[in-house]
Amino acid sequence: MKLSTLKYFVDVAEQGNFTKAAQKLYISQPTLSRRIQELEAEIGVELFIRHRHALELSSAGEQFLVEVNDILKRVNQLTHMFDKQETPDESRQLVKIGYLANFNLSKMYELIEEFKASHPYVQFSLKPDTPMNLSDGLSNGAYDLVFNLSTYFNGSKDIEKVPFINNHLQIALPANHKFSHKKKLNFAELKEETVILLERKQSPVIVDYVISECTKHGFNLKANSYVQNLDEGLSMTSVGEGLAFLYSGMNDGTLAEKYHIKIVDLENDSTDQDIAAALDKPNENELVQELFSFIKSYFN
Repeated sequence: MKLSTLKYFVDVAEQGNFTKAAQKLYISQPTLSRRIQELEAEIGVELFIRHRHALELSSAGEQFLVEVNDILKRVNQLTHMFDKQETPDESRQLVKIGYLANFNLSKMYELIEEFKASHPYVQFSLKPDTPMNLSDGLSNGAYDLVFNLSTYFNGSKDIEKVPFINNHLQIALPANHKFSHKKKLNFAELKEETVILLERKQSPVIVDYVISECTKHGFNLKANSYVQNLDEGLSMTSVGEGLAFLYSGMNDGTLAEKYHIKIVDLENDSTDQDIAAALDKPNENELVQELFSFIKSYFN
């Protein structure tokens, strides 16, 4: 078992993505993927659950991460054993962060990296999840901090949240659609359209809101397909299979060109769809509290 491979494992766990970790490590993505597969084969367990666009640590992976962090800390102490300066005495801590899949959360990664600069012994586990699981996970301790739709925390006295991303509903159209020249659409104009929706378990808020708005405007929504992720929905839109709903927070400005589609805003959208960083108030972990305060400082 190579020490370099253990370091690679930590970076992949932290980034939740082979491509991002490879870029950070300045190695190729196939090389990094192969090294992790070799590590899994060596210890005989699957360390990551592989999704189409992201990774999450398996239960064994979470246990392994804690032990690897301890090993790397001790190696670092040996490296500086005879230095004149004192060896850092901070104990490495794991902070579990949950976030919404499909959203452009580059700012989240930037803040984590900046926080790590002054807290080098902190290790982060990042996991994409559904809005409901993020909400429940914050309450039951599965997550220390989450980035979720603000509406999922309304009415909860035990949750402290801070606005993180402004977010509203949009709709993706084929490039040659009759509405593609418009800057905004309203739900009444969708009466004769066939749409593509995310599976309800992925985002019940968006599905329920869209259905209720169509009902309010006097028609039933014609859903042609239900998809698991944004990529699948936009790919189907690009070939004329229907119109797909998405949040502006998912749109990094490259989607229209990437899928050869047109993306427009929807009028009369809910004002309570912003993304918030949230913390369970009873969480007494001082490091987590400090991280949350650090995030708040950027938006207050």
